[in-house]
Amino acid sequence: MRRLLPNILLLSLMILCACVEADPVTAPSAAPPPASAAPGPVGNMPLLPAGSHLGMVVSFEPVPRSIRGKVNQELSTAYSKGMKITRVMADWADLEPRPGKYDLGDLREALEENSGKGLYTFVTISVLDSEGMVAPEFLMDEDDPGHLKDGKRFNDKEIVEQFSAMLEHIVPLMVSNRVFAVALSNEPQAYLESHPGNLADFVDFIRAGRDRIHAIEPRLAVTVVNVGRIMNTPLGDDPMVADLVAVSDVVTFNYGPFTNNPEEIAIDNPQRIPQDFRELAAAADGRQIILHELHCPSGYRSGKSPMNTSLTRQSECLRTSLDSMMQMPQFRAMYFASMLDWSPNLVSMFTDPLRAETSVPRLYVDQFAEWYATMGLVWYSDGTPKPAWNAFLEGLDKLYK
Repeated sequence: MRRLLPNILLLSLMILCACVEADPVTAPSAAPPPASAAPGPVGNMPLLPAGSHLGMVVSFEPVPRSIRGKVNQELSTAYSKGMKITRVMADWADLEPRPGKYDLGDLREALEENSGKGLYTFVTISVLDSEGMVAPEFLMDEDDPGHLKDGKRFNDKEIVEQFSAMLEHIVPLMVSNRVFAVALSNEPQAYLESHPGNLADFVDFIRAGRDRIHAIEPRLAVTVVNVGRIMNTPLGDDPMVADLVAVSDVVTFNYGPFTNNPEEIAIDNPQRIPQDFRELAAAADGRQIILHELHCPSGYRSGKSPMNTSLTRQSECLRTSLDSMMQMPQFRAMYFASMLDWSPNLVSMFTDPLRAETSVPRLYVDQFAEWYATMGLVWYSDGTPKPAWNAFLEGLDKLYK
């Protein structure tokens, strides 16, 4: 059971790169930051406006027409209060389907739409993602998708040069559209835990990617999205985090205040959050921090919560996280995991296979389902904001007024 949580979380995050927004909503324009004659120092984000920032993903699937008007109205309120950051995710495999042939249409559309709204974007281009390796198919071992072809390693010249050539096309596109940071993988620890011999090679690969990006645009901060907690191990002492921090300009985490019990998915007392933030800061080794996903599910509207959460606890979690961020200037950007809950169909897509597994405890599956069915700040069924949405708007007021 102790390895069940990482495996199920890995499955649950497989579609996180399919983030979509509602119909376009105009955000107030903001002038781009002034050009810098010299590279920004390691640890900074020269392309992000000064201060700390709060944003979110709107939805992981198309927003239903029946609630689109309500969602857009709430988005307009957030923009009017100063929200100015967003994020985009893509896999290397999707960006380069054939050797040297790049499919950048979706990425360009998303970046230009965000830039047109006056938003600053954090981009993740995954080589390793929560579900494993997402390198282009032509580089993968046909018989073992967990490895590169012909026994190659991440730091082999062919692999590094292939990725660097793609960056030559992508970096100018990003910088011209208000991208302030780019992550070169999302939660690679999920893969590296089962392939520990690849850690050093992968660190070399990230270092080479960072150096190529800096050669094109020295102000663009390079990072990797790390897991925000590893059971019973200080993050800064774990080489799967520390070695990647060492080759990052800034440090990025996914985080939620989950309990320390690896056999459950439950929300702990939000009072623990300030200490967790201090531990994240220590692991960042002096670098500025981005919280790529903040998970604070609300629980269902009625009935007992399998995750031991509630609407009140969700609000407390968000407010405590905001207060902690504002007291620690090292935290520069924080994204709530999703404005909108997952739809019942999407939740079922991931929970039905788990329910069919007799070895998976029923409570565990119920917790997993509640997490994603109630992860947002707005109810999927009718577009009604939850109390934590007001906490989010209050946070924008504190940050920008």
